[in-house]
Amino acid sequence: MELNDLELFRCVARFGSMSKAAAELGYVQSNVTARIQTLEREFGVALLNRSPKGISLRPEGKRLLAYAEQIHQLVEQAKAEVPSMRARPMRLGASQTLTAAYLNPLIRDPDSGIQVFTRSLEQLAHLLESGELDAMLVNREPEQVDRLEKVFEADEPIAWMGGGSEQDSVAADLPLLAARDPECPYRRQTLEQLKRCDPPRRLIEADTLESLVTIVESGHGLALLPIALLTPPMRIVQLPGFDAEKVRIRCYRKTFPSGTFDHPTPGISNEWERLRALITR
Repeated sequence: MELNDLELFRCVARFGSMSKAAAELGYVQSNVTARIQTLEREFGVALLNRSPKGISLRPEGKRLLAYAEQIHQLVEQAKAEVPSMRARPMRLGASQTLTAAYLNPLIRDPDSGIQVFTRSLEQLAHLLESGELDAMLVNREPEQVDRLEKVFEADEPIAWMGGGSEQDSVAADLPLLAARDPECPYRRQTLEQLKRCDPPRRLIEADTLESLVTIVESGHGLALLPIALLTPPMRIVQLPGFDAEKVRIRCYRKTFPSGTFDHPTPGISNEWERLRALITR
C-alpha cells in the first residue's frame, strides 16, 4: 500500500465518483479504478458500493476513510513541522523573581540557546499549553499540573535580607516587605512571620521585585528572598522564631498525549541539565 493510494481513496470518497476523482487528481479513470481494486485486494474486503448512480462507502470503506484522514493529517503536520525542527532556542517562561534570581545569565548571553519570557503563573501555564513555550519554571504548583510533565525540581534556599550597613538593633525595628501576589510563597511566609513579631512590625507591599529589592538595599525594610538575589549592598538577617518552609522550584513541560510522538527537538533536548545546573549552582 502506498500513501498515494490512500489519498486517491479519500478523493473518491469525497466526490462519490471515480471519474470526478480522476479529473481532480489528473489521472485517467482506469488508473483510479485499478488503484482502488488494489486496495480492496490488500484488505480483502470490498470498500465501495458501485451503482449507475455513483459510488458510496461500505462500512469497511468508512472505517478505512477514518484512518486515511488521520494519516493525511499526520503527513500534513510532518510537512509543516519537520522543516522547522532545525535547532532553535528553548522557549522558557518564568516568574519575575525566578528570572531575576537564576536566569539573567541566559538573558545576557545571546548564544545561550534559551529564550526567557517573564510572565505570571497563569500566563505561563496558558502559553505552555498553547505551545508558545517549551517549558516553564515556577515555585508553586500550577492548577493544570495534571496536564503537565515535571522535568525536574530543586529546593530553593531563601533567607531574610536587609541593607548591608544596618546594625542588628536597627534591623529589629524595620518593616517587613512582601510582594502583593497572594500566592507568592515568600509572601505567605512573611505574613506568618508578622504574626510572631513582638513588638509588631509594619508590612510594606511592593508591586515589583525591583522596587522591593531597592527598599531592602536602601536599608528601609527586610524581605524574605531567594539567596540567589543577594547583592553587595544586602546582607542576610536572622529573625528570631523564624522557621522557614521549604520552597521548591519546578520545571514543567506540556504532557504529550498517549500514542503521539515525543521526539526531542534539536537544540532543546540538551538544555534540561544546563537549566537544572543554573538553578542548583
